Amino acid sequence: MRASLIAFVSATLLASAPAHALTSLEHLEISLQGEAKGWLNATCTYYGLGWIDEDHARQALTRLMQLIRAHHLGATQAEQAKAEALERDPGCQAIWPKSDD
Repeated sequence: MRASLIAFVSATLLASAPAHALTSLEHLEISLQGEAKGWLNATCTYYGLGWIDEDHARQALTRLMQLIRAHHLGATQAEQAKAEALERDPGCQAIWPKSDD
């Protein structure tokens, strides 16, 4: 009886481990999405307040979009992040790089 209980508990723990790892990966993706979108919004806000000039803001946006595509979210999510940033702050369109690749 005891041996079968140990086998059952072991099998249950081994079977449930991947679910916890997946949850951690999803949590990381959500964190990265929030961080990336936050930096896009901050750059637009700082430019609007005059805290950074046009050239630096454009360079920052270009670099952020490259990082989002390469390391964080992919092209689809990057375009969604861009759309959300511009919806939040339409004035940022004036400094958004023509090609942010």
